[in-house]
Parts: sequence; structure tokens; C-alpha cells
Amino acid sequence: MSAPSATATQSRTQGAAARTLQSERLFYVIAASLMLVATLVGFREFFVHGKGFAGDITRQIVPLVVLHGLVMFSWVILFLVQSLLILNGNRQLHMRIGVVGVVLAGTMVVLGSITAVLSGRHNPDAYQVLGGNRFFLAIALGEMLCFGTLVGIAVSYRRRAEIHRPMMLVASLMVISASLGRCPYIGEFSIKQPLYVMGPPMALGALFLVLQWAMTRVLNRWYALGYLAFVIAACLFIVVGHSSWWNQIAAALVG
Repeated sequence: MSAPSATATQSRTQGAAARTLQSERLFYVIAASLMLVATLVGFREFFVHGKGFAGDITRQIVPLVVLHGLVMFSWVILFLVQSLLILNGNRQLHMRIGVVGVVLAGTMVVLGSITAVLSGRHNPDAYQVLGGNRFFLAIALGEMLCFGTLVGIAVSYRRRAEIHRPMMLVASLMVISASLGRCPYIGEFSIKQPLYVMGPPMALGALFLVLQWAMTRVLNRWYALGYLAFVIAACLFIVVGHSSWWNQIAAALVG
């Protein structure tokens, strides 16, 4: 092969790689946008009328529920902003803002866990459609545990984008169940056994897997592994939630 031909081939290869990378970055913007739309639609009653899952917000913990909701909403916005920064090539600002994301994630785990326990204790009737407050607590605390773990992995691999980005996406899927469960039509799906609220985010995660492949023509193995871990974890939540030993633990927490 002549030198000009080799150079041309190398140029085409580099061009194809650059287009794939840009398509992957665009994918994360689309995924984050869909999650933001789901959050806005799902929590429209909360934003407009101050209503909770089953009507009025649990009166004993109104400030906590509002703070928890605002922090969760901030995470979805931050995920979109960070994705847009990478799409536009502003990696330095992305890294600086990432510190805020770490603090926000830690706050979410703490607030989410406390809110789940107190809400299940003070408003148990609201969770009967989700298998009862004890079963709901297994899923809620499991989500917080997995979310924190995935964010921790993503932060540890912050200089390896091929791992960092998919872990952040799967982490966000872990906490989108409440938003999806409140969306029109999807709500009926989120109360069906045996998956309950884990069904919609699992379906959305599968959609993301297909969408990413369609946009890049490459199966992202790290996202596929993260999504597989998400599915396994969701199934474990359900098994744990129905176990006798968890029932004893949850009884001490929520009655």
C-alpha cells in the first residue's frame, strides 16, 4: 500500500472513530433529556400542586419530602448539564462540576434512605399497591445502596470515560423509578407483580441499550454489564423484600 493510500485509510478510520464518539456523547444527552422529561411529567402533581404519591405529602415529614424531591430533581438536571458539557467538548468544567455531583449523590443516599423509612412508617397505606410498606422499603433502600455504589465506581473511574459515563447512567436509572411510576400509562406497569416499580426503569434501561447501539453501531460492554447488574440487583430487591428475615428488620423500621 502506498503512503498516500495508507494516510487516506488512517484518516477515514480516525474520522469514523470521531463520529462514533460524538454519537455516543449525543446518546447520553438524549438519555438524560428523556429522564428529565420523565421526572417533570411524573412529578407534575408535586411541582404544580404539592401532591405526593397517594395524594397529599406525608404531613409528618413534608419539609424532608420536599427537600428530597428537589435534590433528586437536581441530580437529573446535573446529569443533563454534564452530558451537554462533554458533547460540547468542555471537559474541564465537567470535571469541576463533578465535585458538586459527588456531594449531591451522597446527600441523595442519606435523604432518600431517611425519607423512605419515615414515609413508610407514617403513611403505610400509600404503599399497599406496591406490596406494602415493608416490601417498598426493601426496594427503596436497595436503590439507594446501588445508586451510591454505582456513583462510587463512576467517580473512581472518572478518567476512563468508557466506564464513567455508563456507570453514571445506570446509577441514574436506579433512582428514576419514582418518576416513571407516576407517568401516565406507565403507572399501571409500575404496580404489577412481581417487578412493581422496578419494571419501568428496567424497560427504559433496555431501550437505552438498543438506542446506544443504533446510534453508534457498537455494543457498549460497560453499559451492558452495568445494566445486567441493575437487573440482577432489582431481582434481589424483590427476593429480599419477600423474605421473612427482611420482614422482621422492616417491622422495626416502619412497623
